[in-house]
Amino acid sequence: MVEGAYMFDWSTISTLIAQAFNALEDLINNLLTQTLFKARPELAEQFSGPISLLVSLTALYLLLTFITAAKKTIGIILIIGWALLIVAIVLTTMPSA
Repeated sequence: MVEGAYMFDWSTISTLIAQAFNALEDLINNLLTQTLFKARPELAEQFSGPISLLVSLTALYLLLTFITAAKKTIGIILIIGWALLIVAIVLTTMPSA
């Protein structure tokens, strides 16, 4: 093992994800309590969990969609780049007349 290399500690990563999810749930709970469910704040707590889960899954879905779209674009750029590099190499190594 290389000294100074970082290892992933999955328990730390899962703890950070859980804390982020709880923070999102608290934020949504507060927003719902102050807006939609002013009269019945217990409903805000009931719905904040499912809304947080759906918001997280939607964000993940959008991220994966953008990555898929970017993969196509990057692939096209790579093909053009390699083609231009090969053409440049061929043109510079051709004997001049």
